[in-house]
Amino acid sequence: MSQHQALPVAVYNLLTMPSNRAQRRFAYIIGVLVTLISLFSVPFVRMQLGEMAAFQPAIFSTVVCFELITAYVIYSQFKISRQPAVLALFAGYLFSAGMSLVYILAFPRVFADNGVFNSGPQTSVWVYALWHIGFPLAVLIYLRLDAKHRHVRYSARKAKIAGWCTFIGTIVLLAICTLFTTRFVERLPTVLSQGQLSPAFVKLVGIPIVVLTFITLLVFYIRTKASTVTSTWLCVAILAMMLDVIIVLCGGGRFSLGWYVAKWNSFVCSNVVLAGMIYEFTKMYLNMADLFRKVKDSEYSYKVLLGESQQAERTISEQNTIIEQMLESSHEAIIMCDTVGRVIFANRRVELFFEKPIHKGDCLSTYCEGMRASDTAFKAVVEAYFNQSIPPFLKRISRVSLSGEMKHYECYVNPIIDEGADTLRGHLFGFRDRTEEERIDEMKNEFVSIISHEIRTPLSSIMGFIEILATRNVTEDKRVKYIETIHKESMRLSNLINDFLDLQRLDSGRQVFHFQTLNAVHLVGEIVDQWQGKDNHEIELHVLDDFPFIHGDEERLKQVFHNLISNSIKYSPDQSKIDVYVERENGHVRIKIQDYGLGIPADALDKLFARFYRVDNSDRRKIGGTGLGLSIVKEIIEAHHGKVLVESELGRGSIFTVQFDENIDT
Repeated sequence: MSQHQALPVAVYNLLTMPSNRAQRRFAYIIGVLVTLISLFSVPFVRMQLGEMAAFQPAIFSTVVCFELITAYVIYSQFKISRQPAVLALFAGYLFSAGMSLVYILAFPRVFADNGVFNSGPQTSVWVYALWHIGFPLAVLIYLRLDAKHRHVRYSARKAKIAGWCTFIGTIVLLAICTLFTTRFVERLPTVLSQGQLSPAFVKLVGIPIVVLTFITLLVFYIRTKASTVTSTWLCVAILAMMLDVIIVLCGGGRFSLGWYVAKWNSFVCSNVVLAGMIYEFTKMYLNMADLFRKVKDSEYSYKVLLGESQQAERTISEQNTIIEQMLESSHEAIIMCDTVGRVIFANRRVELFFEKPIHKGDCLSTYCEGMRASDTAFKAVVEAYFNQSIPPFLKRISRVSLSGEMKHYECYVNPIIDEGADTLRGHLFGFRDRTEEERIDEMKNEFVSIISHEIRTPLSSIMGFIEILATRNVTEDKRVKYIETIHKESMRLSNLINDFLDLQRLDSGRQVFHFQTLNAVHLVGEIVDQWQGKDNHEIELHVLDDFPFIHGDEERLKQVFHNLISNSIKYSPDQSKIDVYVERENGHVRIKIQDYGLGIPADALDKLFARFYRVDNSDRRKIGGTGLGLSIVKEIIEAHHGKVLVESELGRGSIFTVQFDENIDT
C-alpha cells in the first residue's frame, strides 16, 4: 500500500468547512475593532504606565493555554484529514505557545529578577522577535504545502510518523531558540537599553517582522479568500500579531501604554482562532445530535441512509471526543441547553463550581436555585430569558458555598442559531469564577479607605497647626506644643509611608537582607531600653540564657521588635507592665513579648497577620493604625526562616513569640 494517495472527496473538518457571510462579517468586525483600538492608542503609545506585576503572568498563562489547545485541535484535524499542510499550522501554534512560555519565564521580575534563565533583560526581546518571525513563516509554509500537496492524504502509519517528527522538530527548534537567546545572548546586539528598544533593532528586526507579517496576511487572504472557518479567523490572528509588533515599535519600550496594548493584541491573536473553533464545534455538536435523532426516528430512512449514518456516527464520535476534551479542559463552567431550557451538556467544572451534580435533561432554572443576581434571584432571570422576556445577558451572580464562603461568578448566555436557516438550536451558558477578583476589589477598596483616613488625619493636623503658626501670634508654650504636634504627626506619616515601602520591597523581592551573627539578648535589650517608660509603661527583660545567638539582619529585626513592643504598649492603655523573655530551648531561640492589655478575640487570631486587617471593636477603633505592622513582621521573620506565634485572651493580654533557629556556628 502506498504511503499517500489522492483524496477522492474533501474531508469534513474545520479546515475545509466553508464559512458563511455572517461568520466572515463577524470576523471582520473583530479585526476592525482590534485595528481601531490599536490606531486610537497610537498618539499615547509612549505614555509610561506603572509596572503591574500580575499583568504578564495573567495574560501569557492564558495565551500559552489557548495556543496549546489550538495546536491540539489543529493536530486533531490533521488526524482526520492527514494532509501534510495541516502539520505546518500545528507546528506554528506549538512554536508560538512554546515561545510565549519562554518569553514570560525569561521576562525580568516576573518570576525572578533576571528571568528564570538568569539571562538578563535582552533575552525576552530576542525571544519576542523569534516568536513573531516563526508564526508567519509557519503560515507561509502551510500555504506552500497546501498548494503543492492539497490532494495528498497520508496513510495512518505515515501520518503518525509525520506528526511525531513535526512535534519533536518543533520542540528541538524551541530548545535551540531558548539556548540561543539565553546562553549566547551576550554575543547578540543590544536591543534594549533602560527599557527602550534600540533604533537598530527597530530598523533591522522590528520593521522586517512587520513587513513579513503583512506579506503573510496579504498572501494568505489572496490565496484563501477567508473561505473556510479556520482561514477566516487566521486572518484576524495574523492581523492582531502584526498590530502587536507595530504598537511595540511605536511604543518604544516596556510598560508604556503601547506595550500594554501590544500584549492585549497578543491575547487576541492567541484566542480568536480557538474561539471560532469552539463556536463551530458547538454548532456542529447540536447539528450532529439532531441528525442522529432524525436517523433513529425513521426505520425506513435509517435503512436508506445506512451508509451515510455509519459515516456520520464515526464523524460524531471523533468530533464529540474533541469537543468534550476542549470543553472539559476549559476553566469555565459550560452548560448547553435546548430551546426550552433543558440541559444537553455540562462539563465537570459545573459541579466543581456549584457543588451539586447536574444531569442531562435537568431544568437549568431549577439548578440555579439559591444563586443571586444583584438583588434578584438568578432563577427568575433564567426563567425570564427562556420566556423571551429579556435578551441574552451578561450578569454577575453569587452564592454561598457549602463551607459558608461567598462565591462570585460572571454568567453569560448566547443563543446558538443555525444562521443559514435562521433556526434557534439552543443556548450556551458560561460561568466564570471571579471570587478572587471580588476579594482583590475588596482589598483595594479597603486599602483606599485606610489610606485616605490614615494619611488625611496627620496631614490635616500638620496643615492646621502650620496655618495657626503662620497667621496668628501664639505664646511660646503653645508654639512649642504645636511644633511638637507637627513633629509627632510628621513621624506618624513618615512611618506610614515607610510601611508601604517595606511591603513593596518585600513583595517585589528587592528587600536586601544583611545577615550576621547576633546576640538576641543585646539586640532585644537595646530596644527595651529605648521604649522604657514610654506612655508610663515599665518593660522588664527576663534573660534565661546569656548567649542565645541567631543569624539575621540587625536593622530588620530591630524593626520587628520595635513594632511588637510598640503594639504591646498601644494595646494595653490601662496597664503599665510589659514582660520580655529571651530563652533558648531545643536548638531554638525564642523571644516573647507579653502585655496585660485588651487581648485579641479568638475569631481574629487567624487573620491577625493579614494586610490591612484590624480588629474592629470600640476598644480599638480610637487607637488607629493601618493594619500593616504585623504583616511586615511576619514577612521579615519568615525571610529569616523563623516564625511568629500569638497567644491571647480577651481582656487579659497577649503573648507574641518570635522563634529562630539557633546559630550554633558561633
